[in-house]
Order: sequence, then structure tokens, then C-alpha cells
Amino acid sequence: MTLATADPTKMVDEFQGKSILVIGDLIVDRYVHSQGRKLSREAPVPVADFLSEELVLGGASNLTNNLVALGAKVKVLGVVGKDDAGRWLVEELQRRGVDTSGVIENDRPTSLKTRFILNHRQYLRIDKEYRSDVEPHVTRQFLGSLRQLVGNADGVVFSDYDKGVLTPELISNVVEECRVQNKKVLAQPKVRHYLDYIGVTMVKSNAREGSIATGVSMINDTSLRNMGHNLMARLECESLLLTRSEQGMILFEKKNITSFPPFKGPKPGFNAVGVRDCMTAVLAMSLASEAPVQAAVLLAGLAAAQQADKIGTVVVDLNELRSQASTTLELAEQIVQVPVH
Repeated sequence: MTLATADPTKMVDEFQGKSILVIGDLIVDRYVHSQGRKLSREAPVPVADFLSEELVLGGASNLTNNLVALGAKVKVLGVVGKDDAGRWLVEELQRRGVDTSGVIENDRPTSLKTRFILNHRQYLRIDKEYRSDVEPHVTRQFLGSLRQLVGNADGVVFSDYDKGVLTPELISNVVEECRVQNKKVLAQPKVRHYLDYIGVTMVKSNAREGSIATGVSMINDTSLRNMGHNLMARLECESLLLTRSEQGMILFEKKNITSFPPFKGPKPGFNAVGVRDCMTAVLAMSLASEAPVQAAVLLAGLAAAQQADKIGTVVVDLNELRSQASTTLELAEQIVQVPVH
């Protein structure tokens, strides 16, 4: 059967003023742009002229930026170092109206990803970061005001980049508090703590990470469905969205499996960063607005398609999303949903 969907424009209008609590790994994306000039005589590498350098919000801070762009009031819990990158990140979030009182300064450096762009293409990335879990006292500090934090939020999002903020203790306590207060919680896991997100409302990840976490190889559609059912049972979530790049997306719910076609893929050589955060922001706002999950996935796919051709770290454009939202009704006719037997 094909998909019946809610009015997408009305869904987008419901986003305004929603309060979202973001918990995750704060990252700074640094871009160094250059123009190639010649090949070096010292080593088989290009020599380039420096053009420009910029810092951009990455990881959970990029997700936060996307949520703000969608009209949310955001409070963020995370860790930064006592360094220039950390100071810049906190000031940049504050400039956008984000509540950063839950950001803790730590002795570990702020996660910094430096991307070298040569002739408009990414040539090299260097990461400066710690990837071990944060110390127990940092987790305890986050948990100190958890009841109030969850109480003040319309929705909660875990933004996991395997940089150590999201520990099993933090995840389980937040999920339990959300259950007690009947708040929707969305998880965007990476591999290390994937199976710790038990009891969240929705899990969104790519199929490759799901395959690594479960040990189920993706050989065909049957193995993909088996992996989805396996994850749904182990995580006890209401829905699971697995993105599959140029093969589209697949949404698992207790009673249905819904396959979404690819909306638009990146052109060769393009390096859009943060499309996953863009999608997660739309899903988080949709959940907080009590929108139907299938309609939320459709809108999130549309938001990601907007960004596919861009270079650098992308942020959802609310006006563009609103203007394109009507096309989700046409796309809904291409989407196939089958009941779970």
C-alpha cells in the first residue's frame, strides 16, 4: 500500500517555539580553502595557495544550529575544552540564542575536525580529539538537574559522534526520565554505544552502522529486514529509521515497514557535511510536534535532498523546506508500506 501523509506545510508551522534538549558531542568543523598551483618537488603532493579559513558548528552543535533554524528553543548538554575552539563554539551557540549553561569545560581538547579543501574538493581531514568516555564526575554533573531539564523540554535528542559524552549511565538515566515524564526522545547513535539506547522513542542511523552493531550482514532485502527487526526488539523503540544513501531509507515500526526512495543523491566530488544532523533536526521537531512518524521521515528526506549538492557543513533552510513541503504529497505516492506479519 502507498503512504497517507499529514499536511506537510502545517507540520512545519507547528515547529515554531518548540523546546528541544540536545545531549551529545560538540564539534568544531574547520575549513581551510586553497587553490592548487603546481606539484611539489619535495614529495608527490600538490602545492596550493591559501584562500580562506572558517570555523563552523559541527556534531551536536550543528544539530543544535539546524534546530534553531527550524524555530526551536534549544538547551544543549556537552563538553568543550579550555581552548580557543571551545570558546568559539560556546560563543557561536550563544549568538544564536542557544542555552549553553549545560556545557561543561573539560581538560580534554574540544573536538576539532580540520578539512583541507583543494580546488573545491575535500583533500584531507585531520581530527584533533579524545574519543574515550568522559569521566564519571562529568556524567554526574549532567544528571544533577535532569528532571528539570526534561520537564522544560518538548523533546530530547541524543547526538552521538563517539566522542565520549554519551555514556551508558547518561543514556539510561535520560531515557528513564523521559519515560517517567512521557517525553519523546530521539537517538542518533554511532557504533560504540548503539545498543545502549534501549527504550528511546525513535532511533535514526545509517544501515552500515546498524549492521556493525548487530553483526548482521546486509546481503539482500531480507537480511536488511532481519537487521531492522533485530534492532527494534533489542532497543525496544517505537520506530527505527535506517538511511541507505543512494538506495533511500527504510522505516521500521511495530506494525509496518515503509521503504522510501532516494530523493536526490550528491553529485560526484561534492562534500556536504552534516546532512545527517539536518535530517535529525526535522525528525526531532516532528516528534516534539506529535506529527505522524512516516510524514516526519518524508519531510526529513526532503530536507536532506535540499543539501545534497552543497559543499561544507549544511544547515536546513526553513523557508525552502516550507516551500517544498507540498511536494511530499506527490512523493508519498511512490512510497511502499508493507505490514509486519
